[in-house]
Amino acid sequence: MISFNVNWLAVIICAVANMMIGAGWYGFFAEPWMAGIGKTREDIEADSSSTPYVIAGLNSFLMAFVLANVIQWTGATGWLNGLLTGALMWLGFTGLAFGANHAFEFRDFKAWGINAGTYFLGLMVMGAIIGAFG
Repeated sequence: MISFNVNWLAVIICAVANMMIGAGWYGFFAEPWMAGIGKTREDIEADSSSTPYVIAGLNSFLMAFVLANVIQWTGATGWLNGLLTGALMWLGFTGLAFGANHAFEFRDFKAWGINAGTYFLGLMVMGAIIGAFG
């Protein structure tokens, strides 16, 4: 059952950390990512909507909250067990789901690696933070 008795400071730190990881990740991989999704820098800059950032922030917060619950359910303690839990959540859900989506969208493996990779790193970091907070 979902619990709201989580370490909220850890959840907030995780949400901010995940947003920072995403910003750095897509900044570093901007050119191959845009090529992989068929967009140009001009296409991206033409849409100045804040909606993607709001969705990404909400996504990061909810992912951290759910991961905190999963870590509680499993009884995982310490940063390493939290990191491993995050990695398993990525493998079992995020990474494979991105793979199916990219296959049906006929996107190349590089686009999958970029899109799924940020969640792999993010979930591991969030898991480590939550685990460290105990």
